[in-house]
Amino acid sequence: MTIPRTTAGYPPIYTLSTLCFLVALLGVVILVGSDIAHGYRFSSSHLHLDSLPLIMIGLSYIILHISTHHRRVDQVKGVFLGLAFLLWGGENLLPMSRLVTLMDEGAVTIFVVDLSIIIWGHLNRPDPVDENSSRPA
Repeated sequence: MTIPRTTAGYPPIYTLSTLCFLVALLGVVILVGSDIAHGYRFSSSHLHLDSLPLIMIGLSYIILHISTHHRRVDQVKGVFLGLAFLLWGGENLLPMSRLVTLMDEGAVTIFVVDLSIIIWGHLNRPDPVDENSSRPA
């Protein structure tokens, strides 16, 4: 993976997507560092720290999909996948409630539907060949 060198010459929305992406990566570093420092004991601070990368990567993905030229269906799928990350991160910041249950249900539903579409597409191929090899799977 290479981090984008520059966003010069790109629309400002690309800069926003890149910043969200970088903050998400930094959030993961902070999360892992905190977990190591606390001996991987579960705590409420863990929930709050893991919210930042989830929310920021979701925002980055949504911004990327609404600002690039994809087929409409791919844009919608991308926005929903980003929304699932926003819901997942957001629910960790809230006390247990019906809203949190609804947010969790929404995130799980989006993830399952998204992967189901991918799996269904692969299962319905006339010739199920691994794209990375030249021999049948």
